[in-house]
Amino acid sequence: FNTDGGTDVAAITKDYGATVGEVTAPTKTGYTFAGWDKQIPATMPAENMTITAQWTINQYTITFDMAGGSEIAAITQDYNTAVTAPADPTKVGYTFLGWEPAVPETMPGQNLTVKAQWQINQYTISFDEDGGSEVADITQNYNTAVTKPADPTKENFLFVGWYKDSAYKTPFTFGTDIVTSDITIYARWVENTGK
Repeated sequence: FNTDGGTDVAAITKDYGATVGEVTAPTKTGYTFAGWDKQIPATMPAENMTITAQWTINQYTITFDMAGGSEIAAITQDYNTAVTAPADPTKVGYTFLGWEPAVPETMPGQNLTVKAQWQINQYTISFDEDGGSEVADITQNYNTAVTKPADPTKENFLFVGWYKDSAYKTPFTFGTDIVTSDITIYARWVENTGK
């Protein structure tokens, strides 16, 4: 028996006309046994013969567990064919570190799930005090609660609040606004007329 890369099947040597008997089918990683190239005779023929295994290649699937990141479609293709790793996924507030286990270079002989590994980002809120007392920068993990610092002071002015822009169009609200990048927020003042 020529198993063409499959598990060994022992040769059968018997007298002419003897019953051949059952033959166990071979197995081969990544393939399904599709039979022999010629029929195994019920009784031993009057000559030696070689019978060759026939195989059908299997398809397997690599599934991506995104762990909250952007979706990536599963890859289904033939065993041992070259696998093209997908573009890195994204996840707001996190940096992609890679896959666990790594995406294989060729399709393995089984279905596989790989999981995205993420590292949380840190961002910094910087304060433009516009002449007021200094407020220290705040650096911490994405989506963690930011504690509002003490209001700055400025002689002859009253502190109104912090704004996302120097034109004071959009207020910044501690505890509500989520920081997704390094930002600078701006102090707004009104003159203290003493009235």
